[in-house]
Amino acid sequence: MVGALSATSALADESAPEVTDQAPKKKKKKKKLDFAGRVFVRSALVDTEGAPDTTAQTSLQSARAKADYRSHDLRAELELEFASKAKVKNAYVQLRVLDDAPRIDVRAGNFKMPFSAIQMASIWTLPMADRGLLDNVLVKRMQIAGRAVGGMVAVELGGPLKPELRAGMFQGTDDAGNALAVGSADGYAHDAVVRATIEPFKGLELGAAGSERAGALLVAVPIVIRHAYAGELDATADVALGPGQLRAWAEGMVGTSWLTGGTDMAHVLTRFVEARAIVAYRLGGGERWARYVELYGLSGVLDPDRITRNDRVFENTAGITYGASEVWRVQAEAEFWRLGSAAPIGIAEFALGPIDSTTLLVQLGARL
Repeated sequence: MVGALSATSALADESAPEVTDQAPKKKKKKKKLDFAGRVFVRSALVDTEGAPDTTAQTSLQSARAKADYRSHDLRAELELEFASKAKVKNAYVQLRVLDDAPRIDVRAGNFKMPFSAIQMASIWTLPMADRGLLDNVLVKRMQIAGRAVGGMVAVELGGPLKPELRAGMFQGTDDAGNALAVGSADGYAHDAVVRATIEPFKGLELGAAGSERAGALLVAVPIVIRHAYAGELDATADVALGPGQLRAWAEGMVGTSWLTGGTDMAHVLTRFVEARAIVAYRLGGGERWARYVELYGLSGVLDPDRITRNDRVFENTAGITYGASEVWRVQAEAEFWRLGSAAPIGIAEFALGPIDSTTLLVQLGARL
């Protein structure tokens, strides 16, 4: 699968050995090197509030290539994005320290922090054309989730609920993505993230995560390192319902942020609240190349500053997809972004004021 992989993904289980008088011997895990790719091409019509005319644009939304190497207890992955300019997305090594219960993996490099089930899921797994406005705000403007350089330990405890625990330390950045280099008084500008999940029954996963992060706004003069926290609860479902498959992702998030409402963004930490949900219903699909149709919708709201009024951000998306499982898909989608007049400057796009917009798009995607 192209995109971020689970921090505790395992090699395929070997078949059980025959019962003999001697103790069974473990089969050796073979070396494996996989290559994969992904391409998204999009045409969109955008109606922006106050603009004299609707704009149209066709773009190469994403073009990725990935190499994934596995040998014994070692795994390494390199994933590059080429759509605008070459950029590293994933680059990490992972070592399996313990293969029995508990199963323990150690990972280091550049990869997704274990926070937000929606952000952690591959965009190919999610039904939408992209993760949308709220995800962009959380990742790029508030540095709450997304990819970062760091290290993580993942533990699978086994048992009927399949509990997992992931904990890591990651390099903090400013809101332009530049790594912060500071001393011990600022905790060396590293983020601490921990996440726990359980699976009450097949197809349903419940998760909880917390983080403490360091960051800085470039608009602040002088630039001040701030420390903020965030916590979230989430759930993902993929279950049979009637003739098709119901898929859903939901999360609720609270915390503090340096992205404040109004015009005072320099020195204040404020509390934020966020909630969003994705629901999709698929007919067909399943096996590779099997055709399917899927209807989906996303709805979310973010209050970036509990003190400031009229600063909330609303996002609603609806669409339909037709495709061949795991190979290609074409989708039509409508996105509606509504931002309060007091929403922070740059919340949707760096250094720009909040502006409502409606987008109609068609996107074709393929996996190689």
